[in-house]
Amino acid sequence: MHNQDKRIKKADQFFRKELSEADIQKSVHYTFKDGFRLGFGFFVGFLLGTLIVGLIASLVNWLISLF
Repeated sequence: MHNQDKRIKKADQFFRKELSEADIQKSVHYTFKDGFRLGFGFFVGFLLGTLIVGLIASLVNWLISLF
């Protein structure tokens, strides 16, 4: 446990040297435009996924109806 605490402190010191607090806050800044793009991407993904599953189901139904 003591060894793990040393590694955590060493990693914190390294990242404090490499990244400033402003850099970290800037990288996690999330805007409404980003949220809209994410939501729209999920919507389009689910829409295409549903379309593909529907097309596969109708193709299988058509193939079964041939026999």
